[in-house]
Amino acid sequence: MSREFHALVLAGSNNNNGGGASGGGDGLGRIGEDEQEETNPLAISVVPEVGGSSDPVASPGRVVGVVGDPSEVAGVSIRRVKKEEVESKVMAWQTEEVTKINNRFKREDTVIKGWEGELVEKASSTFKKIERKLEEKRAKAMEKMQNDIARAHRKAEEKRASAEAKRGTKVARVLELANLMRAIGRAPSKRSVF
Repeated sequence: MSREFHALVLAGSNNNNGGGASGGGDGLGRIGEDEQEETNPLAISVVPEVGGSSDPVASPGRVVGVVGDPSEVAGVSIRRVKKEEVESKVMAWQTEEVTKINNRFKREDTVIKGWEGELVEKASSTFKKIERKLEEKRAKAMEKMQNDIARAHRKAEEKRASAEAKRGTKVARVLELANLMRAIGRAPSKRSVF
């Protein structure tokens, strides 16, 4: 976060090129990192704490003594206030941009879900239509098969009846001939006259 912050501050100061501490129209402005050291002999002397950095803004350290005007003491806190103000503006901007991006994503996601729903509905309706046609074809095929089976049974019955009638006539003829041969008293020969 702090690297990004410093990069934004540097970019703002490069764009302004000496625009002062207030910055340009973008609200970032220069914080005061490029300001020259105080040469005022009446300034506050700050001694950094042990193990801390030597930058009085980043690590305030201990105030050893105030030499001169107390309004100079406010200079350090004014810088700090300006820095915090810029940081809060950057955080607000960042939050706003992230919110915009998230809202845009939600809108796009809603559109995508609607599109997906339409495609799914279209595919399922096409599938149901095909399924309905297949059911109709299956029903027609089943009806045709049942008709073919019934026709086969009917033809088989007709042929069976015809064969039975033929057998009956042949048996009746043989019985008739046998009765005739008995009546005449003649034995059957290989070549029958009848």
